[in-house]
Amino acid sequence: MMEIEYLHKENLIQTLKRTPSNSIDAIVLITGKHDSSGLDEIKTCLDEGARVLKNGGLLFVQGRPEYLPDLGVYLDQRLTFKYWIAIQSTLHRPTAGLPSVHAAVLLFTKGHGRFNINRVRFPHEYCAFCGKPLRDWGGKTHLMHPEGYAISDVWTSLPPADNYTQISKPVLDTILKLIDHEPQASESYPMLDGYSNSSHWHKRVIIAPRESVEGMNRSVAQPALQYHLPGLEPNLSSHLITKTLDAGLWNVVHHGDAVEILKQYPDNSIDLVFADPPYNLDKSYNIYNDELESKAYLSWCNAWLQEYIRILKPTGSLYLLNLPRWSMYHASFLNKRLYFQNWIVWDALSEPRGKLMPAHYGLLFYTKHPTDFTFNYEQFKEIESHQFCLRSSCIRKRKLSGIDNKEPLTDIWSDIHRLKHRRDRDYHPCQLPDALLERIIRLSTNEGDIVLDALVGTGTTVVTAARLGRRYVAIDIDETYVAITREKLRQVENQGYVQRRSIRRKRTRYSKKELQLELKRLALTLGRLPTPEDVQQFSSYSLEAFTETFPTWGKALKAAKLEVHNNGSSKNNFPGSME
Repeated sequence: MMEIEYLHKENLIQTLKRTPSNSIDAIVLITGKHDSSGLDEIKTCLDEGARVLKNGGLLFVQGRPEYLPDLGVYLDQRLTFKYWIAIQSTLHRPTAGLPSVHAAVLLFTKGHGRFNINRVRFPHEYCAFCGKPLRDWGGKTHLMHPEGYAISDVWTSLPPADNYTQISKPVLDTILKLIDHEPQASESYPMLDGYSNSSHWHKRVIIAPRESVEGMNRSVAQPALQYHLPGLEPNLSSHLITKTLDAGLWNVVHHGDAVEILKQYPDNSIDLVFADPPYNLDKSYNIYNDELESKAYLSWCNAWLQEYIRILKPTGSLYLLNLPRWSMYHASFLNKRLYFQNWIVWDALSEPRGKLMPAHYGLLFYTKHPTDFTFNYEQFKEIESHQFCLRSSCIRKRKLSGIDNKEPLTDIWSDIHRLKHRRDRDYHPCQLPDALLERIIRLSTNEGDIVLDALVGTGTTVVTAARLGRRYVAIDIDETYVAITREKLRQVENQGYVQRRSIRRKRTRYSKKELQLELKRLALTLGRLPTPEDVQQFSSYSLEAFTETFPTWGKALKAAKLEVHNNGSSKNNFPGSME
């Protein structure tokens, strides 16, 4: 049983202060109706919310990307960050940058113990033309769960609504499902769709303010969507003098420390600065100490960001890509120094690591002037409609049929995929796709402009810039990456493109799909998940075929698990097979 208490704005803080510590399982705090004068009030709510949460409790904070990073940084000192959930909402244009559909919900948990949320699924969506799933399963449609796909931290399947100044009912329903238990209806607190009564457990949830829940109160005036935190208004002149770079400072690849080399560049001299810093995760970068403590990592980032700001032209743009937790800190730093345009959500679905799959990379877009900057939106304002899939064969056939529906380019980018194939990579763990950099460069520069990347890795940024007729500056501390970048630029100069290396795949006797379907057949026959012993006894395939093809038995059983699930078998009947 879940007891939901809706608190009114006028008594929110007082009620939280009266609530005993460690007594609440989850809080949903809706901040979108607060104006800049209410920042201290919001922080008081966050402090009290952190106090009353149980260990392992959940705090959801709704808001808008232009101010939510500062609240996220504040909370990160008190709770454990889990997700920045991007929610596709109604289209609006609060800045001179991209039209925005990005409303957000931060998810924090109390303590560092087990993170307990429910696995929630959205229904599978299918291409309106070819009928295939909109999500490219890479030949693995036999692994599609019948109840839908597990949601990620980018929600684009809910009906668009105003989730900027309020929280819509479908979004709130989804949040309550994540909390794992079913709410209880009462006269005071109405039931949301899709829930039933249950008496197996008791959970306390606070949702506040009540006035900011869709449909509960229409009387509160909504503030303007443009939001500036007090004291954070950038104090920059729009009449700075642009500097011209000496010839030796552009179309160059530097080997060395980013901050020291950036100091060689004059103020106001670069049209576009881009960075994709190491994510402070355990990945195999060659030189970077990617296990820096958080403070040292952020101090390092701020050092080269300060140089980026200095060398950026008055009409220039800064783009910065990172995981959402670090993007919050970058945005909080940049909010005091540049003009916020967009928190672009790159919806690049990655490998699942829990019940809510991480897909969101934050791409921050800032400028030195609020409106007077290079921005070629009119040339690139339309992309393929999301009702169609991105398979090249489908695109070709529907265009031949005269079907070419478009939709506006906004600040949620779901049409550019991560690099998945070894043949497209250059020995870098987080190499970016050319299409991502091409969109950024085309939007924010013209031919002949200068693009700089001080953490260039294997050169995707500057190679794309050169291919598009822009000048470039590349910097990297790793000698191997510098050599790769120089070779790729040489190929672009000589032949106009980069020759991808051929990757010889190890030939296997059986495909993964073939073996997974065999285990699915066995599951149907046995009425349970098959064990390795079952394979030896009942299958025409050798056990070695499975152990050589899959890293774990659980990976091999993916399709079989779906078969058993469809037939309603109990997990308790699965002998030692679940991951």
